[in-house]
Amino acid sequence: MSTSVPLRYDPLYWGAVFPLGMYTACTFQMAKAMHLDFLLFLPQLLVYVALAAWIAAFVGLCRRTIAATFGLIRAGRIVRS
Repeated sequence: MSTSVPLRYDPLYWGAVFPLGMYTACTFQMAKAMHLDFLLFLPQLLVYVALAAWIAAFVGLCRRTIAATFGLIRAGRIVRS
């Protein structure tokens, strides 16, 4: 049994995107400053996770903005033709 969850843009998603990027950047800088080379794999992996989250949130923002601009939003949902 599977249930589908509608994936809609919410400005609160940026609250998850920002920490992903900051933890990635801070882990990289800490690993370099403290010469903890074993930690360098984390930012090398998480940079792609953070980038994917940023792109997803930005695409959602763009879609929502375009839909609102052209009046395609009714009752908080994007209307499909």
